[in-house]
Amino acid sequence: MNFKLLLLGSAAAIFASGAAQAADLAVAEPVDYVKVCDAFGKGFFYSPGTDTCIKVGGYLKFGTAFGDTDFGIYNKIYPNSQWSNFYTEASVQLTASSVTEFGNLTGFIDYRAQSGNTGSFTQSATQTVNASTNSAYVDSAYLSLGPIKAGRFDSLYDFGQGYTDTGSFASDTKTDHIQLTYAVNGFGLSVSVEDQRDRGASGNTGDAVLAGASYYQGGQNNIPDIVGAVAYASGIFSTKIAAAYVNNAVDINGGTGSIADPYDINAKTGWALGGSVEFALDSFSAGDKFFVTGSYGDNANSYTGIAGGTSVANLTGTVDGSFVAAAAPGSSWSALASYKHVWTPSVWSAVTGGYASYDGDGYFDNFTVDAYRGVFSTGWTPVTGLDLMLDGQYSHVDLSDGAGPNKSEKDGDAWTLNLWMKRTW
Repeated sequence: MNFKLLLLGSAAAIFASGAAQAADLAVAEPVDYVKVCDAFGKGFFYSPGTDTCIKVGGYLKFGTAFGDTDFGIYNKIYPNSQWSNFYTEASVQLTASSVTEFGNLTGFIDYRAQSGNTGSFTQSATQTVNASTNSAYVDSAYLSLGPIKAGRFDSLYDFGQGYTDTGSFASDTKTDHIQLTYAVNGFGLSVSVEDQRDRGASGNTGDAVLAGASYYQGGQNNIPDIVGAVAYASGIFSTKIAAAYVNNAVDINGGTGSIADPYDINAKTGWALGGSVEFALDSFSAGDKFFVTGSYGDNANSYTGIAGGTSVANLTGTVDGSFVAAAAPGSSWSALASYKHVWTPSVWSAVTGGYASYDGDGYFDNFTVDAYRGVFSTGWTPVTGLDLMLDGQYSHVDLSDGAGPNKSEKDGDAWTLNLWMKRTW
């Protein structure tokens, strides 16, 4: 009898315990699992508890480069053929997008850092400074709502520098600006207001200030650049035409450079006009492409590649010893062509050739610059997410600083071989 009571009591205890656990499970808080978001493309997921879609990307790049040049600070530091040693670059990219009644709302940031060595003679000033200080910096960052986009990203005027890893002479400039775009039936109409200081425009000095051993007064009017563009794409063909009203250049007049009689800096307005055409040549060979672009500018050197991101000034430094090329008045133009051939789904090669020219038009005793560049690149993607690159470029620059019996000329060359590997995610 006692044994039966023991069994019944044990069964009752087990049942009561199971019921209690079931009751506990019934009131447990639900778990917020990460869900895939396919509204904005691959790689997005919902931020838990919100309707915002997040994407995390970036890359890690390790490379080296060697070469030589007659221009710039490089030969002063490395008087013989130089090896630029190894360098490492890292990028973290974050995107947040959501659907609103006013259109898609997106925020994007590309945050980068470089080790203390740069990779070639074509590094931008920003890269050189951040590499020397090991500083992290914002390469691009913007927000967009429907047709409006604002932040720091590629200038609306930019057309691209070809398919090679090193580009030829062209605008290639990121600016802080706000842009409005309207797209319909393959056409894209855009206008932007861009900070002229990102293209080397000098600020207004107001009263006389000391610059080295001389005094200056005046300066820029601090007016932003206005850029408009029309783009069209259909089938294998795409094109873009852009124009800009710019406020980058200044001219130095009068004065002796003393505090009582300073140099007078006057603002010079200017303009730029350019276009590009690209053809997809899949009918010839799958993946092949051909691209050509050209620009002309008046008092707009940053828009033609004399100064700016991928420019002649990266090799030669200043235009006239003391005056940076971006702020120098005068006319300039550039053109480039690029072709890409895909050998296999994982191997491709590209070649780019370009030319750029500057004429002081009476400024700096008719100072002129003529430059050309040739680039060849081969890329290999052995596995998804890993790219290996071999890139070589040769540039030649002719400088002339006057006319008549006092005219002097200087020419120089630069060549660089770049090798790198990059893991992208």
